[in-house]
Amino acid sequence: MLRVAFALLFTILAPLVEAQPLADAAGQLAPRISSLLPRRATVSLDFRSLTAKAPDGWSSFRAQLQAALQKAGVEMVSTATTPPDARVPDARVTITLAESAQGLLFVAEVTSAENHQVAMLPWTQPRTETKPRLTLVNRPLWEQPEPVLDLLLLNSGAQMLVLGTSSVTSYQWNGGKWTFVSAAPLALARPMPRDPRGRILSASDGFRVYVPGTSCSGSTQPSLKLTCTAGNETWNGVRWVSDRNVLESDQTRGSFYAPVVPPASGAESWGSDVAAADTSCTQGTMVIATNAGAEREQVQAYEVAGGQASVASAPLSLPGPVTAMWSSETRGQITVVVRDAQTGEYAASRLGLACAE
Repeated sequence: MLRVAFALLFTILAPLVEAQPLADAAGQLAPRISSLLPRRATVSLDFRSLTAKAPDGWSSFRAQLQAALQKAGVEMVSTATTPPDARVPDARVTITLAESAQGLLFVAEVTSAENHQVAMLPWTQPRTETKPRLTLVNRPLWEQPEPVLDLLLLNSGAQMLVLGTSSVTSYQWNGGKWTFVSAAPLALARPMPRDPRGRILSASDGFRVYVPGTSCSGSTQPSLKLTCTAGNETWNGVRWVSDRNVLESDQTRGSFYAPVVPPASGAESWGSDVAAADTSCTQGTMVIATNAGAEREQVQAYEVAGGQASVASAPLSLPGPVTAMWSSETRGQITVVVRDAQTGEYAASRLGLACAE
C-alpha cells in the first residue's frame, strides 16, 4: 500500500523538477527533515529503497545526508550498536526512495513519541541510455484448449512430451509440424489444485513427472508408458506440497512458488513466475521473470550477481497471463506457457537468451 501511495503522489510531483545528480538531493532534503525536529535532536537514521535497482549515487546520497543533518545540529545514533544505557533517540527518521516512470521520490518519515511527520522531495535524475546485454527470443511450440503444465523436448528436439492435467502426450516433428503419436493417462493420487502446476523432466531411463500429491516414472520406448504413485518425490532439492501448487524444500523455511532463484536486491519488480536460464553472454546467474504490475503481461531477463539483480534485456510482451514457467532441458532456454487472452488457448513456447550485438 505504501508503494502505491508513493507512486500516485509522485506522478503529480515529479514534473516539477529538472534532472539533477542524486547526491545533490541531500542538501535539499536535510533542511526539510531538521525543520521537523527540535534543536539539538538525537535521531536514528534508516534508509530503504523501493526501486528495482539502487540508482547511481545512492551511497553518496546517504553519506551526504548524514553530514548535512549533523551540520544542522542533528546528532546521529545507531540503535543497532548503541549500548543499552546510552541516550534514547528523540526521533526515528526513515528515508524511503520510491520511483515511477517520471523519476524518483524521497519520503522522510520522522517518528517520535508525540507525533509522526512526513517530508517529501521529488527528484529526477539524468537519464542514461544503456543497451540491453541480452535479447529474449520467443519460439512458439504448441497450443491446446486444455492447460499445459510443462513440456519436454527429446531426441534433439524431434520429439515433444506435453504434460497436461490428465495425461502426458507424445508428438513427433514431421513435415514442419508436430504430429500426435500417443498419450498416457496421468493416474492422480489426489485431485489437482484449482490452479494446477506440474513438472516433467528427463531421466536416464526415460522421464519423470511431478504434480502435487503424485509422482510418476515414464518411458517412451518401445511405447509411451507412465507409472504413478502417491506422494511428493523430491527433484532438484524441491518437492510439491499436496493439494497446493507451491513447493517446499528441506533447506528453506516455508513454501515458495519458483525454485532455484537466489534472493537479490532489485527483485521487487519481479512477478511470481521466475526461472533460471544459463547463458555465456554474462558472468552472473541469469533469471527470466514476469514483471509485476505491468499493464500487459511481460517477461524480462535479469542478471543476479553479488546479491544484486540488474536488468539484462528489454521486456517482452506476451499474448496473455503466464500459467507456467520452468527452466528447460536446453541451456539458455526456459519453457513458458500463457493463456492467450484472445483465443483462450494455452500456448507453450521456448524463451531463449541471445547475446545482444
